[in-house]
Amino acid sequence: MDSETIELFGMDEVLPSIEELVESAMAAIMNLFLEGRPVICAFSGGKDSSVVAALTLNTAAAYAAQGGKPFVIFTTGDTLVENPEIVEHYRAELAKAREFGKRHGIRVHTKIVTPSLAASFQVGLLSGRTLPSWAGAKADCTPSWKIQPQRAYRNKLFRELKAENLPEPVTMLGTRFDESERRAMHMTARGDRWDTPVRNKDGELILCPVARWTTDDIWSYVGTVSSGMCTAYTDFAETVRIYSHSAGTSCAVVADAIYDGAKSKKGACGARHGCFVCQQAEDRSLEAMIEYDPRYEYARGLNKLNKFLRAIRYDWSRRHWVGRTIRGGFIAVQPDTLHPSTIRELTRYMLQLDYDEEVRASIAREKPKFRILPEDMMLAVDAMQSLNGVARPFQMWADYRDIRRRGARFDVPELEPAPRSNVPDARFLYVGDDWDETAGYLGLTGLRDPYFEALTELSGCAHELKTLPGGRMAWDLHTGQEMTVDSESLAMLMDFEMETMLAKFDRGFCPGGITEAYKFYVSYGVLNVSHSQQREHDEVCRRTAYKDRLGLTLDYDIEGLLSRTVGFSELPPQARREWAHKATTDSSQTDFLAVLEGARECLLDAA
Repeated sequence: MDSETIELFGMDEVLPSIEELVESAMAAIMNLFLEGRPVICAFSGGKDSSVVAALTLNTAAAYAAQGGKPFVIFTTGDTLVENPEIVEHYRAELAKAREFGKRHGIRVHTKIVTPSLAASFQVGLLSGRTLPSWAGAKADCTPSWKIQPQRAYRNKLFRELKAENLPEPVTMLGTRFDESERRAMHMTARGDRWDTPVRNKDGELILCPVARWTTDDIWSYVGTVSSGMCTAYTDFAETVRIYSHSAGTSCAVVADAIYDGAKSKKGACGARHGCFVCQQAEDRSLEAMIEYDPRYEYARGLNKLNKFLRAIRYDWSRRHWVGRTIRGGFIAVQPDTLHPSTIRELTRYMLQLDYDEEVRASIAREKPKFRILPEDMMLAVDAMQSLNGVARPFQMWADYRDIRRRGARFDVPELEPAPRSNVPDARFLYVGDDWDETAGYLGLTGLRDPYFEALTELSGCAHELKTLPGGRMAWDLHTGQEMTVDSESLAMLMDFEMETMLAKFDRGFCPGGITEAYKFYVSYGVLNVSHSQQREHDEVCRRTAYKDRLGLTLDYDIEGLLSRTVGFSELPPQARREWAHKATTDSSQTDFLAVLEGARECLLDAA
């Protein structure tokens, strides 16, 4: 484009042509290769990161032609609940990058980073530990699913590069001042530059080669490649297709203008194509694709699942009212995470969507576009549902069987959103301090089982015991850095133990036995927990079994339960101090202030 003068952040600046922008960006990248530095491209498959990838690989090709040995690393974050079109797109683009590297003598390494099993949306939500990240509520999805996994991988990568005695790498970002005032402000505060690397707050070297580019510049470069005027690792055809269809139009530039006009209202993580379960902002890109072209019809169920989650936000009957912790001899009774019946609904919907997609893909003779619950995740969910007492043991496999063998269907319904209302006040159920002693079972609660231990005592299969912090004895579980599912053990379980697990489900369980599936998996060695989780899981296992003996895990009468509870003001002083964080409503605040006043008077008397 022609050079022109605009006012940028209060300064008159002559904007360079697209040819000048490309030349200067490649010169800055070439300096990194000349220094022998590995270059890391933070790649999402969007237009900006794709242009940065093209500039980087073209520069690497030029350096390799001069006899150099460039090393380019692509890192991509997959939340495991991404828009399937985006997943398919960036996987194809990464494959193109690797092929480009082979042709031009470039060492190219690609890595798709995913959250851990424990941190994933599926395990968190379906195990009864977390809620969807609804708008206005705490949104820990971006740190848990994107930032932390990428940081962990980058730390590992940097150690590996250091072990190869390579110079410090530089990470290439596709951020631009032109994207938004907020982005420009943050980039300016960080000191981001297009011509030389700068250190971010974590001490890593960062370069933003397209920082000065406008949106028009980006599309101009895409156009020159698409038209064949210059070459790159990709022709950008699929990038253009996704941008245009996500706004229900045939023109990517128009689609981007539509998006730019709406993104100031979007909030959330800023992703153009959000996760298909995203609740922070109403991402209409997937819905627009579905309505625009029949090729996306396969994703309609995912869109329905998103709307179902939105609709139930304020439906307190769909929440679990029995708290997870015991403090001062009391359990809080108040809507918290999702109710076990709703958790089972969601589990069935996800299993049904997976099955329907497998059938569709088989008929179309192509690979499925998505799998919400792969088998390792199914096992992790079933284990954690059992541990937390939100499902019958082995319920996951029974629903899986019913869908695939018995023809059961569980389609996502369309619901009218529940009207907005405040969370009901917390009330408290007295359980005492000796609740664990009601178990009997020779006193072996938590991660112990007297029958299993008696049967295996002389067989050589018995669990070794270890002393946990606090003095309790428990099974010495397989542990690692994080919760994982052993793939070989899982395959054996599926082949040889599935019918046993299904029979256990059909037979039912005794009160207090809801944690049977979790104990089965850790006994089998298929589920490995993190080092730090062993004590926590023993504690959770004991609490869950106790609540199950009280009939407060799966089906319980909320009104009947509330009739046995007391309000915050009726708690004894010690319990009020333990539950002070629940004193958030007007009435409870009044009660809490009375507690504080009483404590102040005691201090004055003592003085």
